[in-house]
Amino acid sequence: MIATPNIILIRLCLLLVLCIATPQLVEGFDSRFEGRALLGSSYVFDLSSDLKDFDSEAELRLGVLGNAWQGEVWQLDYELTGDVRQVDGPSVQSHLQPETNLDFFRAWLRLDNGSFKIRGGRQKILFGAGTIYRPLGFFDTRNVTGVVPLTRGADGFRSTWFVTPSSFLEGWLVPAKKDSSFIAGLRGETLIGDMEVGAVVQYHPRTDLTDLADFDQEMVQLGYHLKGEMEIGFWNESRMDIELESSSPLRFDTVLGVDYTFNLGEGLHVLMEYFLTTRQKDFTLTDPKGQRTIQQIGFTMDQPVGIDIRWQVFSLYDLRDKSFQVIPQIEYSVTESLFLYLHGRVGGNLKEGEKDGRLHRKSATFNGTESILGLTLISYF
Repeated sequence: MIATPNIILIRLCLLLVLCIATPQLVEGFDSRFEGRALLGSSYVFDLSSDLKDFDSEAELRLGVLGNAWQGEVWQLDYELTGDVRQVDGPSVQSHLQPETNLDFFRAWLRLDNGSFKIRGGRQKILFGAGTIYRPLGFFDTRNVTGVVPLTRGADGFRSTWFVTPSSFLEGWLVPAKKDSSFIAGLRGETLIGDMEVGAVVQYHPRTDLTDLADFDQEMVQLGYHLKGEMEIGFWNESRMDIELESSSPLRFDTVLGVDYTFNLGEGLHVLMEYFLTTRQKDFTLTDPKGQRTIQQIGFTMDQPVGIDIRWQVFSLYDLRDKSFQVIPQIEYSVTESLFLYLHGRVGGNLKEGEKDGRLHRKSATFNGTESILGLTLISYF
């Protein structure tokens, strides 16, 4: 499937092409190229005979970024990054992923004078304190169980004003692609003592942005996050959604997290997050099992071994239906820019006879929670 850029991106790309094609006319123009190539394949256990045994992917991402114009006070920066991805295997056969996808990853212009920035185009809009669970990740599209989880960009405008070196206000507009409406938000962040504190409000209309959670609900969303360290790092990130229906039902999401690095070997880092989501009776129910309250725990351990190897174990556990995933991974640095990942996933359920857990379920078709063993090679340039 080939994505069609919206009018914002078309205008942005035309401007970038003009700047790149005529650098001699642009004071302070500079550019650099970046990208990555990814090859990976995973053997999937316990599949039906009509599905392929290996789920494989190849990706090429290329980008140019730098400074398009430099004035005495203001400067204009840019990034234009696109990628093409080819997938083969049961995830394509089961229609969970398109076989081919060609799209922009980032494509933005930023006007900056140091204390005030305004950026338009496809950009990352991601904030909050959570690591695994992100209630404030309104535009988060990461696959948290993936080898290198990244969120794709959202098309919109964002402005940031640094009130002091340690505090700022930020606002954004993202086209909803439905009824000419916009997602509109405002947040602020500051330091209180040694603690990072932030608050956010967002109006979320019904949208056609199907990659985002709750895309077809109209809501006002309020949230905050706290993050600090007292020997042990800790954070809390929460959000209250008010669905704009006749009874104004509520949903509440929160995550509590801690992490600590033990003095074992070259440092054993341990992180744990508890996640809770609950909603009132009239709030739109999206859980396929019909449950209004869900609780999960996310846990990671990672440690470097020498300068070339790092191991990690990532696990998720659902307290309601007792399903789990355990995802081990070993990263080997072949060179400074070439990395090899040996990774796997084991899923299960602690309930006798349970087959349809949120984190692991057995079904006749591929659903993405099956146990796997794979290799992925990523080269950055």
